[in-house]
Amino acid sequence: TNTNTNTNTNTSTGTNTSRRTAVLICPAQFCVPADYDTFLSALKEKLPNLSPSSRVAELPRTEWIKVARQLPTAEFFSANLNNAKTLQWYFDAMEQGLADIYAEEGEDVNVCIIGHSIGGWVARSYLGGLGQRSTAVYKSTIDRCTSLVTLGSPHKAPSTALVDQTRGLLRAVEESEECSSEGLAAKGISVTCVGSTAVKGNIFTTNVEEIVATTSYIPLVDDWKDILSSTGINGDGIIPRDLAFMEAPSKRIEVSTCSITGNNVRHAHVLPTPYNLWDPAAPSIPLPEDFCWYGSPGVLDQWIENI
Repeated sequence: TNTNTNTNTNTSTGTNTSRRTAVLICPAQFCVPADYDTFLSALKEKLPNLSPSSRVAELPRTEWIKVARQLPTAEFFSANLNNAKTLQWYFDAMEQGLADIYAEEGEDVNVCIIGHSIGGWVARSYLGGLGQRSTAVYKSTIDRCTSLVTLGSPHKAPSTALVDQTRGLLRAVEESEECSSEGLAAKGISVTCVGSTAVKGNIFTTNVEEIVATTSYIPLVDDWKDILSSTGINGDGIIPRDLAFMEAPSKRIEVSTCSITGNNVRHAHVLPTPYNLWDPAAPSIPLPEDFCWYGSPGVLDQWIENI
């Protein structure tokens, strides 16, 4: 299941290519493990040798409330939030999932981390050491992780953007050499970034999807006036294309349409329900079946070989 040719020099026994691979999925904001049930099943169906221990990091939507602890701080207002402090709860969930994988598989397993949306750059932060973890699980993961795949994840925080939505978190990841694709490659971790170009932002439109895309793209990009140009700004409806990719040697996979249905590839397959705190693990609101995303059949095939 693993086409990565990198070899992790920290491995003490065996070779990476001789092990089977387990996947840990890092979910998007306010998404829950149940939202990825179909996606995980599709991975296991298409990759028969994928470890049955593969799973989604357990993050009920109530966990996201913990970010609010940082809202009244000086670091928040100055856009200098600390990854280790602000995202500890997310890193904890990742490590619990990884610990469960190691408990089931023992030492003889490779790990691929798949991050959807925010989950991609949070995983990058974790692997690059910004979580300041010294646990046995972290050390094992640096030894066992052979690939990181990000799906519609923003990897850049332009200094000229209208808003720093992550209040310095993503900027710190972007500026860290250890979190760069070269830094991760030095650890034996190949990086693949998957981003969609299907949805064009358009100010002069009555199309609801284009309006939503425009309002999402404008605060994030280096120069919002690009949306007025002849080429405009394309992306997956939430994340603009230019933010979805890391520098070389990471692999860049641009997708646009589903190879089966021909439908556009969009950012997500569900509408998160952050208000549903009385049932924090309940699935989000599913979007129509013809609403394709990175994990849909016919889109998954365009990048799955990088696990």
